[in-house]
Amino acid sequence: MELPRTQYSQEFRKESVKFFKESGLTLVEAAKRLSLPQGTLKNWVYAGKRGELAAVGKHQKLLIELEQGIQS
Repeated sequence: MELPRTQYSQEFRKESVKFFKESGLTLVEAAKRLSLPQGTLKNWVYAGKRGELAAVGKHQKLLIELEQGIQS
């Protein structure tokens, strides 16, 4: 059985990128402090540079929606 992917709010993505930029930490260090996979933070940072951060995860269902689908 495959575990559902973790869903992050748009606000959390934005704040995580801001934290990385302002912290002076390496990507690896910042990801550890945020308890994020390094690749996830890297994708968000690059999306932010392209002005596409708001589009990240736009088509993902929230965990509550997935849980409701299982129960019905």
